[in-house]
Amino acid sequence: MKRFEIIGTTADAGVLARGDDLSSLFSNAAAGMFALVFGAEPKSLLPDRQEVIELSSVDAESLLVAFLSELLWYFDTHLLVPTKYGLSIEKTAAEDSPEEENRNQEPDEIMLKGEVSFVNLPGTGLSPLTDLKAVTMHNLQIKREKSGLSARVIFDI
Repeated sequence: MKRFEIIGTTADAGVLARGDDLSSLFSNAAAGMFALVFGAEPKSLLPDRQEVIELSSVDAESLLVAFLSELLWYFDTHLLVPTKYGLSIEKTAAEDSPEEENRNQEPDEIMLKGEVSFVNLPGTGLSPLTDLKAVTMHNLQIKREKSGLSARVIFDI
């Protein structure tokens, strides 16, 4: 199974990521996103910084966009390229709000917790070829397939 493929769209760029579970799917989507940035997947980079990332959302698709957007922020703001992902993704049941008379149930949340290793871009010899402006929700859907999960992610360039 390929971890990811670059896919073409008319005005944007995209990645079709695959993984055995949500953690590997998210990691492979991130690898694909940075393959778009550099023209190929950056390999053999020794990390020099680690960051703890904790995110939550109402569904896996929104969480994927938030995760990739967070990595893009690290890249754009601090020139950090992710090299390794140690992610844990799990669903949590939301609690009822005691103040509400009808006690409307909040939707369940899905949470990502993990550590991401980064390398500083200067000194790596890498040159960005594509400027990704944003991660979009356009036609984003995480699908279960025979071999695992897949997600098509489109980026504004």
